[in-house]
Amino acid sequence: MNKMQSALVVLCLAAGCSGGGVYPDSDVVEPSGFELKIAKGMQMSENSLQAGTLEYEGAGELNAVFRAYIDAMKGHGWAHHASEVAGDKATGTLRKGVRSCALTFTNTNGRIRAVITVAVPK
Repeated sequence: MNKMQSALVVLCLAAGCSGGGVYPDSDVVEPSGFELKIAKGMQMSENSLQAGTLEYEGAGELNAVFRAYIDAMKGHGWAHHASEVAGDKATGTLRKGVRSCALTFTNTNGRIRAVITVAVPK
């Protein structure tokens, strides 16, 4: 990595950029172009998020962002179980093994808040 690339990485990290990859050491996708605001209750095991809630914020068209997110998660082995988009809210459920991932994306004046909660149902 040259000095310019290193500087860009540092600037991006300092600005809170998320490149649409996965949450560190996990198999949960970060919404592309969104900023992580809150990570709580994180329980990790063997490079996967077992439980926790991630909250992101970004801009875009709700339906397009939500559908792209589901497609990205499917690319990481998650199975789409259910989803609904109504007005300014989109909800869905994905599953992978014994884990469940609940999605709630809301739109307020063009700003999207994405809440992603992973859990192992009891």
